[in-house]
Amino acid sequence: MCAIAMVGTGTASAQTFYVNGRSGEDANNCTQPANGKAGSKAGPCQTIEGAIDRAFFTAPPNTIEVNPESGNASGAYEESIPLENAHSNDLTIEGEEPGVAFEVENAHPAVYASAGNTITLSNLRVKVFNGDPSAAVEDNGAHLTLDNVEVEDESGASANGIEAKKSGSLTINGGLVSMEDGASGYSVHGEKDVLTLNGVKLVDGSESEAEAGGVFSRESTLAMTNTSIYENTGFGTSTYGISIQRDASASLQDVAVQQSTPAIGVVIGETPTTADGLTVEMLSSSSDAAALLNEDEAGTANTSLSHLEVDGTWIGPGVLANGGAVTLSDSHVIESPTSTVPAVIYSEGAASSGLLVQRSVLQAAAGAKPAALKVFNGNATTDSSEILGGKDAIDVESAAEATETLTVSASTVDAGAPGTASDAAGVQGVEATAKGGAKSIADVSIQGSIVLERQAASATAGALASIGCSYSAAPSQTQAAGGGAGAIACASGSSGNTEVSPLSSLFPEPLSGYQLSPSSSAVDSVPAGALSLPFGFTPSATDLEGNPRVVDGNGDCVAVQDRGALELQGHSASCPPISTSPPPPIPVTLKPVAGIITGLLVSPSSFFPAPSGATISSTAKKHKKKYGTKITYRDSQAATTTFTVLLESSGRKHGKTCQKPSSKNKHGKRCTLLKKIGTFAHTDIAGANSLHFSGRIKGKKLAPGTYELMAVAHDAAGNGKPVEKSFRIEA
Repeated sequence: MCAIAMVGTGTASAQTFYVNGRSGEDANNCTQPANGKAGSKAGPCQTIEGAIDRAFFTAPPNTIEVNPESGNASGAYEESIPLENAHSNDLTIEGEEPGVAFEVENAHPAVYASAGNTITLSNLRVKVFNGDPSAAVEDNGAHLTLDNVEVEDESGASANGIEAKKSGSLTINGGLVSMEDGASGYSVHGEKDVLTLNGVKLVDGSESEAEAGGVFSRESTLAMTNTSIYENTGFGTSTYGISIQRDASASLQDVAVQQSTPAIGVVIGETPTTADGLTVEMLSSSSDAAALLNEDEAGTANTSLSHLEVDGTWIGPGVLANGGAVTLSDSHVIESPTSTVPAVIYSEGAASSGLLVQRSVLQAAAGAKPAALKVFNGNATTDSSEILGGKDAIDVESAAEATETLTVSASTVDAGAPGTASDAAGVQGVEATAKGGAKSIADVSIQGSIVLERQAASATAGALASIGCSYSAAPSQTQAAGGGAGAIACASGSSGNTEVSPLSSLFPEPLSGYQLSPSSSAVDSVPAGALSLPFGFTPSATDLEGNPRVVDGNGDCVAVQDRGALELQGHSASCPPISTSPPPPIPVTLKPVAGIITGLLVSPSSFFPAPSGATISSTAKKHKKKYGTKITYRDSQAATTTFTVLLESSGRKHGKTCQKPSSKNKHGKRCTLLKKIGTFAHTDIAGANSLHFSGRIKGKKLAPGTYELMAVAHDAAGNGKPVEKSFRIEA
């Protein structure tokens, strides 16, 4: 160290320093990957900290390349990495190959980055055990980037895996954070910071003696893409998969949370949030927690959830939203058949536009109480959606001196048992209750919709509950207000309404899904201008399955909207030109409509391949050990879906391409290579489909590893939009 001090600072330009724990010495100049002549001191450093000290005397940016040879029996560098002050500004520390390990025992953070420094760690594996650190990696106001870094916290303490704070920034690209052996903080914990996660896997190990969480972000800015969080069952307290609290903003894109503990999957608290492609799978059969909780009692933050997929085996609600403006679009919230609570609950949002459900399916168990969709002291709007199951399909209640509105537009509502009109007594399509005093109003408008069950309205003295129907198919019903009853105006023949029975007048028999029959009275039955959404909402231009919302469905050459969530397609007539003036219109050839795959799930996502048998079968054979997995999805139409199995492997960037690792690209960023293994096909019905995948392709078991399953529902020309899901073959 004395020799280093005599060099002076800032006398050299940016360099690469090398570390080799087996052959290096910290007295070397560390600028050569291997020792030169005897006594030349031209070889590498022995420790990472020694290389950091060398870099201090060289103008940044500097790089430290770490050889996997540590000189340690465990194959890891036994040291912490202090990245403090000017020693480490604009510094990159990278493993010569992915997974170069270092570990710390009975110490504080393995990596500590101080404020003001810009630091990148790449291709490293960081492990902390037998200690009480504040975190395995601590970003104390630095601008820290982790590229393909694995962090394993086995501290046995209430510590976090990676912690960022004090107005810095943390960027994680790829890699893994694993919480094991009693670590009970969060995999990633950020406060007053900028957090960016891309392609990261966060795992709470199933052998942990306490429960760790996934991501915690408070008073920060959070952006997550292509990230998976696995909350496995532990033996202690339970923590959330994602917790967002009073952030400036949060963005979640293609994020999956698998929650196997009794805790909530995702919590959003008073944060403007946009999520596109968020999947929450609840796997604790005893859990009554919400899959997603949105808290915004002040009503100051908007939450937009697009392509949200919620399902599982738990008994709690799918979405619980308290206040604020919440939008659910192109989503599926499916309750477990054993649950007795609503799929979605919205409450205490009277001062806002409330809840908007657009092109989505909300489904509760047949006996769920009080409804599949419960709205309490708030406003709600459904558009081009299906609300299914529950004692009531929708229950709206005003218990305050305020006007609460429910608008059911272009939707299909079916309470109780699916596909049954006029279920047992006490099962209603929509129930409206007002009981908050003279100014309490529950106002329901059903327009352009199909409601299979009767409606119910009640009000206490001075309060008002009313349900009105227009251009809808529903049980013919009228009721005058008074004596505890609310007003119902849903008479057949009035305001364009028709009777819902018999179901054969609407849907094909036997009923499978809610696609209209070509002869249905609901086809081309909602005139232009008949639908009016509140709060400035615009009616959807597409139906539940993404098809055009206004088409000619009865062949009369006039495009008129259908009732319900699904628009009948493919029944337009060959119509004459609108105008006879030259030139004549150019004939248009309609392209075949490709099937649309939604809700693709592989459960379990990690499994053993069958020792023999076909690629797919109707059910899994009984073995002492469970083989294969269940693939479920919805297809918008009868089609043939081709599944392609692709093996994931590690590659490196070379230019704009991902290639196999080689000496030419050893400094390239880590990327994922996909190798096609084989394909298989399944003949779909319109709606829900399932099959058992044995884990075998071309008569052979898939080798252990991580794979991607790509599903494409082809049209007649072989076109279709791919949908992907990852899975793992166990050894």
